[in-house]
Amino acid sequence: MKNKDAFPYEKTGANADKFAEIDKFLQLNARFSGGMNKFKTVLGSFVNRGGKAPLERAKNIVNSDGIDSVYDDLMHCTRIDRCDIFIGKKYIFKQGMFVFRMSDVRECYIVDEASGDDNEYHCMVDISDETGTDTLELRKLSIIKVQRQQQFETINKPIEAAKIRLE
Repeated sequence: MKNKDAFPYEKTGANADKFAEIDKFLQLNARFSGGMNKFKTVLGSFVNRGGKAPLERAKNIVNSDGIDSVYDDLMHCTRIDRCDIFIGKKYIFKQGMFVFRMSDVRECYIVDEASGDDNEYHCMVDISDETGTDTLELRKLSIIKVQRQQQFETINKPIEAAKIRLE
């Protein structure tokens, strides 16, 4: 059986290098194509609560916004310290995971997960776009309140600014 790319693109076209760079950064074909695709989809739906949503979201964003818009934002984005989140002007990228539009974020918030005597804090976003609605974890936050708030604001401020620009 021939393996098909999950994130298909013309390997020799004018934009081939742009598609390849986005695919390499998000690892879409590495995660969603091949013989274990069905198993990975089921496992991904439990682990990431998304199944194929990151793949479909990336395809939809590239198809509707254009490869140039996504690629340019990826090339000029800023990495958030000590995590794999990259923030551009329009998009947020999580390396090896997903991309989404900041304008599609309905809410950005902190989740406190208590486990016995330990607490873990996570920055989460609720997004709603043409792919559907989803809740994504962006990063684990510090247990120290001041640092946690600073880490959260580093992600939340660009999202809020993008929402204001669209109003």
